[in-house]
Order: sequence, then C-alpha cells, then structure tokens
Amino acid sequence: MNVREWALPVYTILMQLATGALSVIWIVRSRFISKFGAEKIDRVCENSIFVVFFTIGAAMAGSHFHLSKPYLSLLAVLNFRSSWLSREITFTILFFLAVGLLWFMQWRKIEIHLWKTILGWVAIFFSWANLYCMSIIYMLPTQIAWDTPITIISFVCTALLIGIMALTTLLIMDLKYSELRGLAKAGIQATVIKKSLGWMIGAACFIVILQIAVNISQLISLNNSNLETAQISILLLTRLYPVLFGLRLALIIGGVGGLSLAVYLYTRDQKPVRDLLFPTYITCLLVMVGEILGRFLFYAIHVRIGI
Repeated sequence: MNVREWALPVYTILMQLATGALSVIWIVRSRFISKFGAEKIDRVCENSIFVVFFTIGAAMAGSHFHLSKPYLSLLAVLNFRSSWLSREITFTILFFLAVGLLWFMQWRKIEIHLWKTILGWVAIFFSWANLYCMSIIYMLPTQIAWDTPITIISFVCTALLIGIMALTTLLIMDLKYSELRGLAKAGIQATVIKKSLGWMIGAACFIVILQIAVNISQLISLNNSNLETAQISILLLTRLYPVLFGLRLALIIGGVGGLSLAVYLYTRDQKPVRDLLFPTYITCLLVMVGEILGRFLFYAIHVRIGI
C-alpha cells in the first residue's frame, strides 16, 4: 500500500479512536460528576479531551493525503443530501468543532457545566454519526467482503476497544504527571481510575469476544457464498494472509488479557495505580497494532465485482 492508500486506514482508525475515547471519558465523567462535582471531574477529563481533539485533527489532516486535490475537500459537504461521503465529511467537521469548543471551555475554565455536558453528548452524537456514515460507504454491492452488517459491527468494536485501551493509558499517564507536579487533582484521578478499571476491562473483554465472533461469521459467510469474488477473498485471508490474521487476533487477545492480568496482580498486591502505566502502555500498543493489522486485512481481501 502506498501513501495514498494508507491515508484511509489512518483516518478511519484515528477517527474510531477519538470516537471511542470520547464516549468512554464522557461515561466516566457522568458516573463521577455527582460525587466530586463538575469542576473537579472536568479537571480530570481536560487532558484526555485535548488528546481526542488532537487525534481528530490528525485524522482529518491524514485523510487529505488520499485526495488528488485536497484544497477542494470542503466542497464535498455540498452533496450532504445524496452522498454518504459528504455526510461523513460533514459529521467529521462537526465532531472536530464540537470537541474543539469543549476543550476550549475546559482550558479557559468556563464553568458552564450544563452546557459542557450537553456539548459533550452532542460531540459524541456527531462522532457516532460519522462512524455510521464511514461504515455505510464501504457497504457496496460491488464489494462482497464489505457489503454486510459485519462492517458496521467491526467498526463499532474497533472504536470502543481502542478507545478504552487508549483512555486507560491516558488517564494513568495524566495521573503520573499530576503526582509529579503535586497537583491537587491527583487524588481524585486515582479514585476515578480505580473505580473505572473494572468495568472498562470487562467491556474490553466482551468486545474482543465479539470481534472473534465477527471474524468467524465473516469467514463462514464468505465460504458459503457461491460468488467467485467471495471465494477469492477467503483464499486471500486463509492462504495469503493467515499469519497476519492470526497475529491480529493474538495481539488484541494478548493486549486485553495482559491488561486484565496486570490490573488483577496490582490490585491483589495493593500497588498504587500509577504503577500500571507501563503495562497499560504496552497492552494498548499491542491492541493498536492488532487493529492496524485488522484494517490492513479489511482493505487487502476485498475483491470488486464489475466495473
């Protein structure tokens, strides 16, 4: 794959990462806002929201490498009523602007908490609308390997999985920084992380199981199809890329399993949560590499029907 071809995997993965991370951080905020108060919990979320904002910007910048005339990209929104691509671009821009405004309010300490809450959920709506449009674009009758609801499910799973793994790492990194700087929010951060790790890891484990089921369903669907293109796709997956396919599953299983084990051991030994930084970083990296391989395979096994 050349630079123009890699631009799409980079864009889709980064947008899914931003979608999943913002969704999870806003759930965390909602769970603890009544306990600690909006002002304090917003300080905990501030840096994570900036990372989400930066990630969306990087995804948008990277997507332009796929275009022959990137300076005309904004004109694509003019076909919103008839084009899923235009809708995707529109929701991407709205997602970027909403998260940018949310981060600006956090950064400037504009304490209008109700508006922050509403803006966060609006940004999440834009993010999932963008992901849905992104999925529909690939569901083409000419692409047998893609033209299935499995595409939507797999994109949703990727968004939530890498969002959870990345956010876990971000929160612990931020905690480490706060403790080194002696910031008052460190105690709240530690409590939020401790009380969130259980359900976040549980969700990640469920998503991995779902992803395995999705992959098996795709193999069965392609194998049962009488179309030659479907048979070519399954041959590509099982004959040309079986090592990458197995490695991808091993990485996401190993990443989530490794994080689960690390959290169990650190909890059992009553170690401070900041010491989980290295295991969370490594396991997040494993899952990210696994999802990058998964996205490569997604593009690599498609075979077009007709023109």
